[in-house]
Amino acid sequence: MNVIQINDRSRRAFTLVELLVVIAIIGILVGLLLPAVQSAREAARRMMCQNNLRQVTLALHNYHSVHRSLPYSMTGADQHPGGAGSGFHSWLARILPQIEQTALHQRIHFEESLSDRTDYVYDSEYRDYSISPSHVDAEAAGAMISAYLCPSDPQSVPQLSLGVSTGPGSYAGNIGWPRDSRGPESSSDVTRQNGVIGLLNPTSGDQWQQPRIRFADITDGLSNTFAVGERMIASVFESSNVFGGSQISPATPIAMQSFCGGSSRSRTLDSWVRYCKSVTLADADYSKSHGHAWISGWTFAGNHFMPVIPINHRNCHVYGGEDDGMNLVTLSSHHTGGVNISMTDGSVRFISESIDRELYWALGSRNGREIIEEVP
Repeated sequence: MNVIQINDRSRRAFTLVELLVVIAIIGILVGLLLPAVQSAREAARRMMCQNNLRQVTLALHNYHSVHRSLPYSMTGADQHPGGAGSGFHSWLARILPQIEQTALHQRIHFEESLSDRTDYVYDSEYRDYSISPSHVDAEAAGAMISAYLCPSDPQSVPQLSLGVSTGPGSYAGNIGWPRDSRGPESSSDVTRQNGVIGLLNPTSGDQWQQPRIRFADITDGLSNTFAVGERMIASVFESSNVFGGSQISPATPIAMQSFCGGSSRSRTLDSWVRYCKSVTLADADYSKSHGHAWISGWTFAGNHFMPVIPINHRNCHVYGGEDDGMNLVTLSSHHTGGVNISMTDGSVRFISESIDRELYWALGSRNGREIIEEVP
């Protein structure tokens, strides 16, 4: 009887082969399930990103109701003999009360220049911009605002590229086409901003910049005009070249790289695209700060985009365009195949990176009178 019981127990045990088969089956099932789980998580992140864009665009409407115009960014400081005046604060900083961040808004000194310098030196003021730890807005600049961050962006952490730890942002406002550019249906060059978010540099008094933009100025229709879109937060891998300067590692995603677009002069949008693609070397100094500080209106903080270069492609900066915002930042995201973007009426859509180029340009212009049959 005892012998029979021992034999019964031996029959209930797994052999090594059976155990390996079970482990292999479990591994296959996990391998099949993991992509589905990752896809579900990304879908949830994308939906959260769309909700953020909806909230930010609703804030634009509420801001317009209060101020009778849309918010603007300051691309430079108001320098005068008495010291630095207001400057460099972004449109994202101005709409804080409309996203339930009134306390943070009240801590920002909009009457002070958001830069270390109080004397006007072109290269230092506009290109080598930084915020010192002792600046009155240094603490506010480090605030992390969830409504400004897309959860799909792995760089949604405090950034250090501007001298202090600053809160990053995933979203950029549409400032329209480049200065003196011309679309396929335009008969003349654009001499004033034709986007939705205005720009201002009190020092230069630039006539292309238009800080006061109202809904009434969006004659193409709110539902036919881009308002706010995604732009990757830069994570630029730098290395030194043989001449001692900085260059960008090939490991850096192309949508995080900015290539020299030459000088600001009259070009068609098509020629802007072709010119930017012809430049072979990206510039780390003009690429590394995109998205690193939601508080800053500084041109190379990249809180504004120009709908010119195709989605998820390279950015294209203009030497000498630091003071007036001439930076062709491109829409980009970590989502597959396109970006989330809000129209000015508050609707949010996922725009494919293969969108028709001329339709893309038309949606970026607020007053081009282009015929748009259907917005994707």
